[in-house]
Amino acid sequence: MAGRKCRAIPTAIATAVVVVAVLMAVAVAGVAAKDASGAPSSLTTWSAAGCSGDTSIVGSCGCTDLAFYAGQEFYYRGETATLYTGTGCTGTPYQVFEDTQACGDFGWRSINIDC
Repeated sequence: MAGRKCRAIPTAIATAVVVVAVLMAVAVAGVAAKDASGAPSSLTTWSAAGCSGDTSIVGSCGCTDLAFYAGQEFYYRGETATLYTGTGCTGTPYQVFEDTQACGDFGWRSINIDC
C-alpha cells in the first residue's frame, strides 16, 4: 500500500504541472493575439490645432485626465478605452475599440483604458 501512495503523488504533481503549462500557454497566446509588440493601447494628445504642437501620451490602465485637447489619436492594441467629457472619467462617455484620430477639440477631458 505504501507503494501506491508514492505513485499517486508523482501523478498528481505531473497533472498539476501539465495544467499549469497549458494555462501558461493559453495566457501567452492571448497576449500574442492582442498585439505582437506587447505595447498596450495608448492615447496621444496634441496641444495645437491640426494634431501639432506639444504631445502627451497616456498608456497606463485606468482613468487619466488629458493634458491637451487640440487633437487625439488612440492606438488600439487590445485594450479598449472610454473617453469622457469631464475630468476624473465623468460626464458623457465615448468607447474606443479601434485605431482612431481626431484633430480638433471634441470635448474629451479624460480617458479610462480598460486592462
